[in-house]
Amino acid sequence: MPEKPKNENVQLPCRPNDNTNASGPPENLPISGLYAKFAQRAVPEELKTELHLPDGVTYGEALAMALFKAAIKGSVLAAREIRESAEGKASTRRNPEGPQKFELLVSYEPPLLAMVPKDNPDAPHE
Repeated sequence: MPEKPKNENVQLPCRPNDNTNASGPPENLPISGLYAKFAQRAVPEELKTELHLPDGVTYGEALAMALFKAAIKGSVLAAREIRESAEGKASTRRNPEGPQKFELLVSYEPPLLAMVPKDNPDAPHE
């Protein structure tokens, strides 16, 4: 079986620890950092032509355009992704008036009536 070539001298175009921009991608998220750097690259000419993209468009801009097109065509998932990216996840609904007391009425019907102990003060009167 042939030996795999050693890639010791191969340098990746995007390395997660090359963060010289203080506002750049965080170094503790290496995959996200690579995504952020890749999103800033220009789309190659053949892909740009295939997707009918304008000159100088980046992968990030192309992705945003694709998401907006999908959302406009009715994709709820694309619309949700855009909203959550802009506004964050929807918070859980809360009662603006605060907690309220309520009364719960329970009625027992056969065969459950037979399960209620006779000495229970909440037992229905026969």
